[in-house]
Amino acid sequence: MKKILTASALALLIAGCAAAPTIDSVSAAAPLTLSVDGQPVLPKLHPFHSGEILYVPARALLEYYPVELKWDNAHKKLILTTNSSRSVLSPGSSAMQVQYTQTDGDYEDKLEGPVLLKEGHVYVSAGAVDLLTGAVAKLAASGDTVSITSGDVSTSKRVLKEPLAAVSSGKVKLYAARKEGSTYKGFILEVNGKKHSFQWEAPRQVSYPPELYYADVDGDGKPEATVIFNLGTGTGMSLEEVHVVKPEAWQELAVPAAEKAAAAVVSSRITLDNGDVVVRLELAGAAPSKVTLRLPGRAGDGGLEHFGTQAGIGAVTHYKVVNGKLKAETNVSIGMGESMGTLMLDYKAGSGGMVPDTIRFEPHDTTEQYVEKE
Repeated sequence: MKKILTASALALLIAGCAAAPTIDSVSAAAPLTLSVDGQPVLPKLHPFHSGEILYVPARALLEYYPVELKWDNAHKKLILTTNSSRSVLSPGSSAMQVQYTQTDGDYEDKLEGPVLLKEGHVYVSAGAVDLLTGAVAKLAASGDTVSITSGDVSTSKRVLKEPLAAVSSGKVKLYAARKEGSTYKGFILEVNGKKHSFQWEAPRQVSYPPELYYADVDGDGKPEATVIFNLGTGTGMSLEEVHVVKPEAWQELAVPAAEKAAAAVVSSRITLDNGDVVVRLELAGAAPSKVTLRLPGRAGDGGLEHFGTQAGIGAVTHYKVVNGKLKAETNVSIGMGESMGTLMLDYKAGSGGMVPDTIRFEPHDTTEQYVEKE
């Protein structure tokens, strides 16, 4: 089932339309209201049922998804145009004609019910909304409201009613300002009733929602809002991004990425010694230290061509705020992503923002036996 992907937002005016072909009769019932992403919209255009099919005004698309809607009064058709496709809806027809700009030829999408024309406005079935934009339109449990929830390929142009994260008894909240496909593009941070927009981008991941903290991480006596985004996970990798904001001036503090900060103060060397693989780490910072791991009998597993001559840093990175401290964890690996342990970083206030303070190495339970005592 194909869906419209991107478009430029334009206004819609469908008025003065001539009578449409004969269509199903619309059942008389108490007027339904319409909401998009939890907010009331189009108070004068009411959804309705025709038989068993739920209908919503086509104009509702403009409330959350940028697309040009144009009524062709001569041919009694509604034309939906994006930068990638052109679709035609004809009142009385249960099919939608679609043409993609990047391919030749037209094709037809079947709809669950005919397009309807009512009081000068075009209505489409709830299933057609999903077909067009990936959004879900359904009757709320209350029975008096039809709710449209923007889908993964939808582009919301409104601030979602519910925050993505909230802390400090709801005094600090994070909202998505806009979503485009599987990406959040722009966020709104609210602190003590005041709001500010930030042009951050992050993937929309149900399993890994943004994390929000409110604590004095720079030690100036005033709490900062710390936002952490998961950028992606996979086999042997997980990356995060952190933002620290001073809300009294909406100033974002620079925070060096953990993997880059660690690489700047950690040097490594991998050698072979009588059939063993030896990994040496030297950690600078406020409390310098050295760590050596000896992997017995591993030299035959491909030698330095397999293990490399230096350890890798940063395939897995996580941030958190604990007891008012911004902390990070980023892993150390050798060879084809074989993890040896984790570098633990603490940040502190520095020139222009936050800077790494202390750093230490923690081996995994499975590699602790290989750490040589100094």
